[in-house]
Amino acid sequence: MSNFFFPYIAFLYGAAYSIQQILEGVGLASSNFLERNEKGLIVGSYWSPAEAVTPILGLLLLYSIILFLALLAAGFVIARWRGVALVFALLAVPGLLNVAGLWPQINYLPDSFYIGGGSLGSSLGFVPLLILSLLTGWCTTVIVYDSLNLTDRFRGYYDHLWYATALLAGVFFVADSVGSRHASNLAEENRISRAASLYLLNQVRSYEQFCKTQGLAETSSCIWASDVQQTLNEYAAYGVDTFHQFGPAESAEIYAGIRRSVPEKEIIQIRKEIERYNRTVCPVEELGDGVRQHARPSGVCQRTPSAFCRAFPDGPEGLVDKYMIARSVALASECIIPTLVASKAKQEDLTEAIASKQKERYQRWWLFIALAAVVGGKVANSTTKVAKLDQRDSADRRRLIRPLFRGLSRIIKRLVVIGKAISQWFKRWRSHRKL
Repeated sequence: MSNFFFPYIAFLYGAAYSIQQILEGVGLASSNFLERNEKGLIVGSYWSPAEAVTPILGLLLLYSIILFLALLAAGFVIARWRGVALVFALLAVPGLLNVAGLWPQINYLPDSFYIGGGSLGSSLGFVPLLILSLLTGWCTTVIVYDSLNLTDRFRGYYDHLWYATALLAGVFFVADSVGSRHASNLAEENRISRAASLYLLNQVRSYEQFCKTQGLAETSSCIWASDVQQTLNEYAAYGVDTFHQFGPAESAEIYAGIRRSVPEKEIIQIRKEIERYNRTVCPVEELGDGVRQHARPSGVCQRTPSAFCRAFPDGPEGLVDKYMIARSVALASECIIPTLVASKAKQEDLTEAIASKQKERYQRWWLFIALAAVVGGKVANSTTKVAKLDQRDSADRRRLIRPLFRGLSRIIKRLVVIGKAISQWFKRWRSHRKL
């Protein structure tokens, strides 16, 4: 028996995992469990998706039993007991094939489970839910069509809903493309911020060597050049999930280096010394009439790549050359530091946009389940047309309602008879007590 039921259990287990991943993504469920002592105090915790899935699996088993009965009822509507036998035989095929060793071993479980969201589960885990929803839509529509004695006009009304789903699918496609574009933009922005951090780190190391060679190790900018390398090294290692959290919110964070904070006066001094260094190593020659000749590019003096220099230097105005991107410099901190600050803000915005799109993906996930039910209803309309339900005489319609009403009528009549018997017995009992 276990071999017969294995395909169905595996089918539902994959669906349960997919539902749990979605519920975890929207914050409605968790796979983390707390351990409490006898006094109710928390003494530990553990993570177990398998345990979190168990209640969902129980509900799916209960629903599957109800759906199984509904499918048999729909089969009775289509072809009476022959339809019931056909539906039962079709539903038993996976179990029989598995007993014979011919059913493929399908793994509906995801390769990994994401705590707190980030994934919609595996595609195969989504298939069982679609099939359950489609079968639900099919048998419900068949039963309702026969029970309410509907006609071909209902199919026409239903087609309006069917065509609307095509437009909805187009909206889903556009929404997913926008989300993908946000993700690619975030990845590109993060790549630039990491590369810019590494570029500045290499220039800072060269400046530190210059400080040691010139005996300037105790100046503010040289001390900063030594301290900031750890910070820039971390920035160069931050990925899309961390730079927007730990990147520089303001330029002062980078000028502080490993220190918690640094006075504004010292920041100005650092910047002046770096500007003096750039003018010394990469001199700018004034040719008159506002014409300048910049230092030729070399191993030390280089024009900063435009991707790393997308923000103007910080104030005050006139402290440094505002358009330094146009000339060769040895240390482009005035340009790269504001760019890193702006990059953090941009990555924060993109991350929030992606999170918003992710929530929409979770919502669309449920809509896809509903659309599968609509597809099942569309198939049911074709089934009722092929079975020629509209051509049946009135005595042959409402195949489920008529027996149900007859059964309820018999039950009510028996209850009335029992009620009358109890009433007569009660009257005799009262009259006997009076005597």
